Amino acid sequence: TAGHQMLIFVHSRAETGKTAMALRDAALADSRASLFCKPGSATQEILREELATVKHADLKEVLPYGFAIHHAGMARTDRELVEDLFADRHVAVLVCTATLAWGVNLPAHAVIIKGTQIYDPAKGRWSELSPLDVLQMLGRAGRPQYDTEGEGIIMTDHKELQYYLSLTNLQLPVESQLIKSLPHHLNAEIVLGNVQTLKDASDWLSYTFLYIRMLQNPALYGIPNPESTLKNDPTLQSRRWDLAHTAASLLEKSHLIRYDRRTRSLFPTPLGRIASQYYIS
Repeated sequence: TAGHQMLIFVHSRAETGKTAMALRDAALADSRASLFCKPGSATQEILREELATVKHADLKEVLPYGFAIHHAGMARTDRELVEDLFADRHVAVLVCTATLAWGVNLPAHAVIIKGTQIYDPAKGRWSELSPLDVLQMLGRAGRPQYDTEGEGIIMTDHKELQYYLSLTNLQLPVESQLIKSLPHHLNAEIVLGNVQTLKDASDWLSYTFLYIRMLQNPALYGIPNPESTLKNDPTLQSRRWDLAHTAASLLEKSHLIRYDRRTRSLFPTPLGRIASQYYIS
C-alpha cells in the first residue's frame, strides 16, 4: 500500500532473506523501487549511512532499497538497527520470523503471513501455525496512533481457508491446556498448603477454566457419553476426582508428594518443595 509500511512473516531464517531479495528484484524489474525508497530522499541517505554498520549479508543486499529482514540468528546490533529504522519509517517492508510478533512492538499498516505451515521437530512433520501465533501476527496490523484500520493477509492452502476465517472472526473457542501440566500445578498448591486432601484438589479444580470448558465441551476432554454423564453428575465431581487422583499418583511416583490412599491426604516432600520453588516440572 503506497505510503504505508508492511510486515511479512515467514517461517524460517533463510526465508527472510530469500523473500526480501525476491521483492527487491521484482520492484526493480517493474521500475517500482521508488515506491519503497524515494531517490534523493532523507530516507535513502540514512539507509546508505547505516549500511556501513550492517553485519548480515542478506540485510546489506536489501536495506538500500527500503527492505529489511529480522530474525533471532542476526547480530543484536543488526536487529536493533532494523527495529529503529522501521519504527522511524525508513524501512517500508520488513520480512521477519514469528519472534518479532512476540518480542518487539513494531506495528505496521499491513501484515502478510506467508504460509501457515511450520516444521515441528518434536512431531517430525509439518504442522499448522497455532491460533495464538496467527492472532499475534495479525495483531501487528494497524498502528493505533496513525491508522484507523489495518490489513491482514494470510497465504494458506484452500483447505485451511475456513479454519482461518473462523479464527479471524473469533469463532473458535479457547480451550484449556491445564490437563497436560496438572501435576505441576497441583504440586504447587500442595506445597503452599492450599490442597491437603484429594477432596481439596477436586474442589480446587472447580475454580479453573478447565472445569468451565469441561462443562461446555465435555467430549473434547475425554468424558464419555457427555449427555448422560452431565445428567447424572452435573458438576463432573467424578471426573474431577479422577483427574486429581491421576495427578497425585504421578507426583507420588516421582517422590514429589506422599499420597495416603486410605485417608486421601496429600503431603509435600522436600523434593516437591524444591520442584515447586524453582519451577521444575
